[in-house]
Amino acid sequence: MIDDLPEINIDEIVDNNGEIRRLGSLAPPEGFVSSFKVWESERPIWDDAEIRRVITHPDRTPRRVLFGDKWMQNQFSHGSCNGYAASGQLSRARFARGITDMLMLSGAFVYSLINGGRDQGSALEDGLKVIQSHGAPAESLVPWDKIYPKQQPANARAEALKHRGFDCYAAQTMQGFRTGLAAGFFGIIAVHAGGNFQRLNQAGIAGVDSGGGNHAIGCDDLVFRNGTELFDGANSWGLKYGDRGRAYLHKDSFAQTFGRHTFYLIASTEEKE
Repeated sequence: MIDDLPEINIDEIVDNNGEIRRLGSLAPPEGFVSSFKVWESERPIWDDAEIRRVITHPDRTPRRVLFGDKWMQNQFSHGSCNGYAASGQLSRARFARGITDMLMLSGAFVYSLINGGRDQGSALEDGLKVIQSHGAPAESLVPWDKIYPKQQPANARAEALKHRGFDCYAAQTMQGFRTGLAAGFFGIIAVHAGGNFQRLNQAGIAGVDSGGGNHAIGCDDLVFRNGTELFDGANSWGLKYGDRGRAYLHKDSFAQTFGRHTFYLIASTEEKE
């Protein structure tokens, strides 16, 4: 986790609704090796035909149908996207394991443990480490503007331990990542968010911006639409972004971000009373 580092300048944009968005996804250092289990070493890799068969099966319910408006979070003006990508996917994984009392977990809490005491962004790995080791409390306990531990209630860490990530993986290849999504896992990814990312075409697909990835979002599904395979991204800019908070992403969105960033997959959660 980030600790006692000099302040980092992170990108800012003004979104289509006039809100300032800090883009806080930082690439890991050169030579970085993830501390998480590698999907490709631990799990089977499906070929394209098997992935296509699974994601087009008539009994498969799209994740954006399962996780509608109530699941869309808003990080507002802080560079806490990694915290929200991690907490949002942890919330969805919790529901998918059969815990039906919908509970949105706090991205601000996750970010508070990785921002080094300043709103300076973080790396995807840092967020995943927090949700696996510390967990996340309810967003109602630690809302979006409480991004430093001193702002949070004394019981935040104890409440966080009740909801932790379980069976988490780093994906070394897009084939492995696609397999994980097809198999029902919940992804955390880096995209480059600029003007194109904010513009969706008639099919709901976000445009591609040139850059190495300055924004973290959740990716919880792989779908096949009009002859094209698409990744379903759940952003943390509220319902005014894209299609009610979501956008489909084409593989071209990852041409410059995958590899520079490690993408992650969460299988489930570990719950305690």
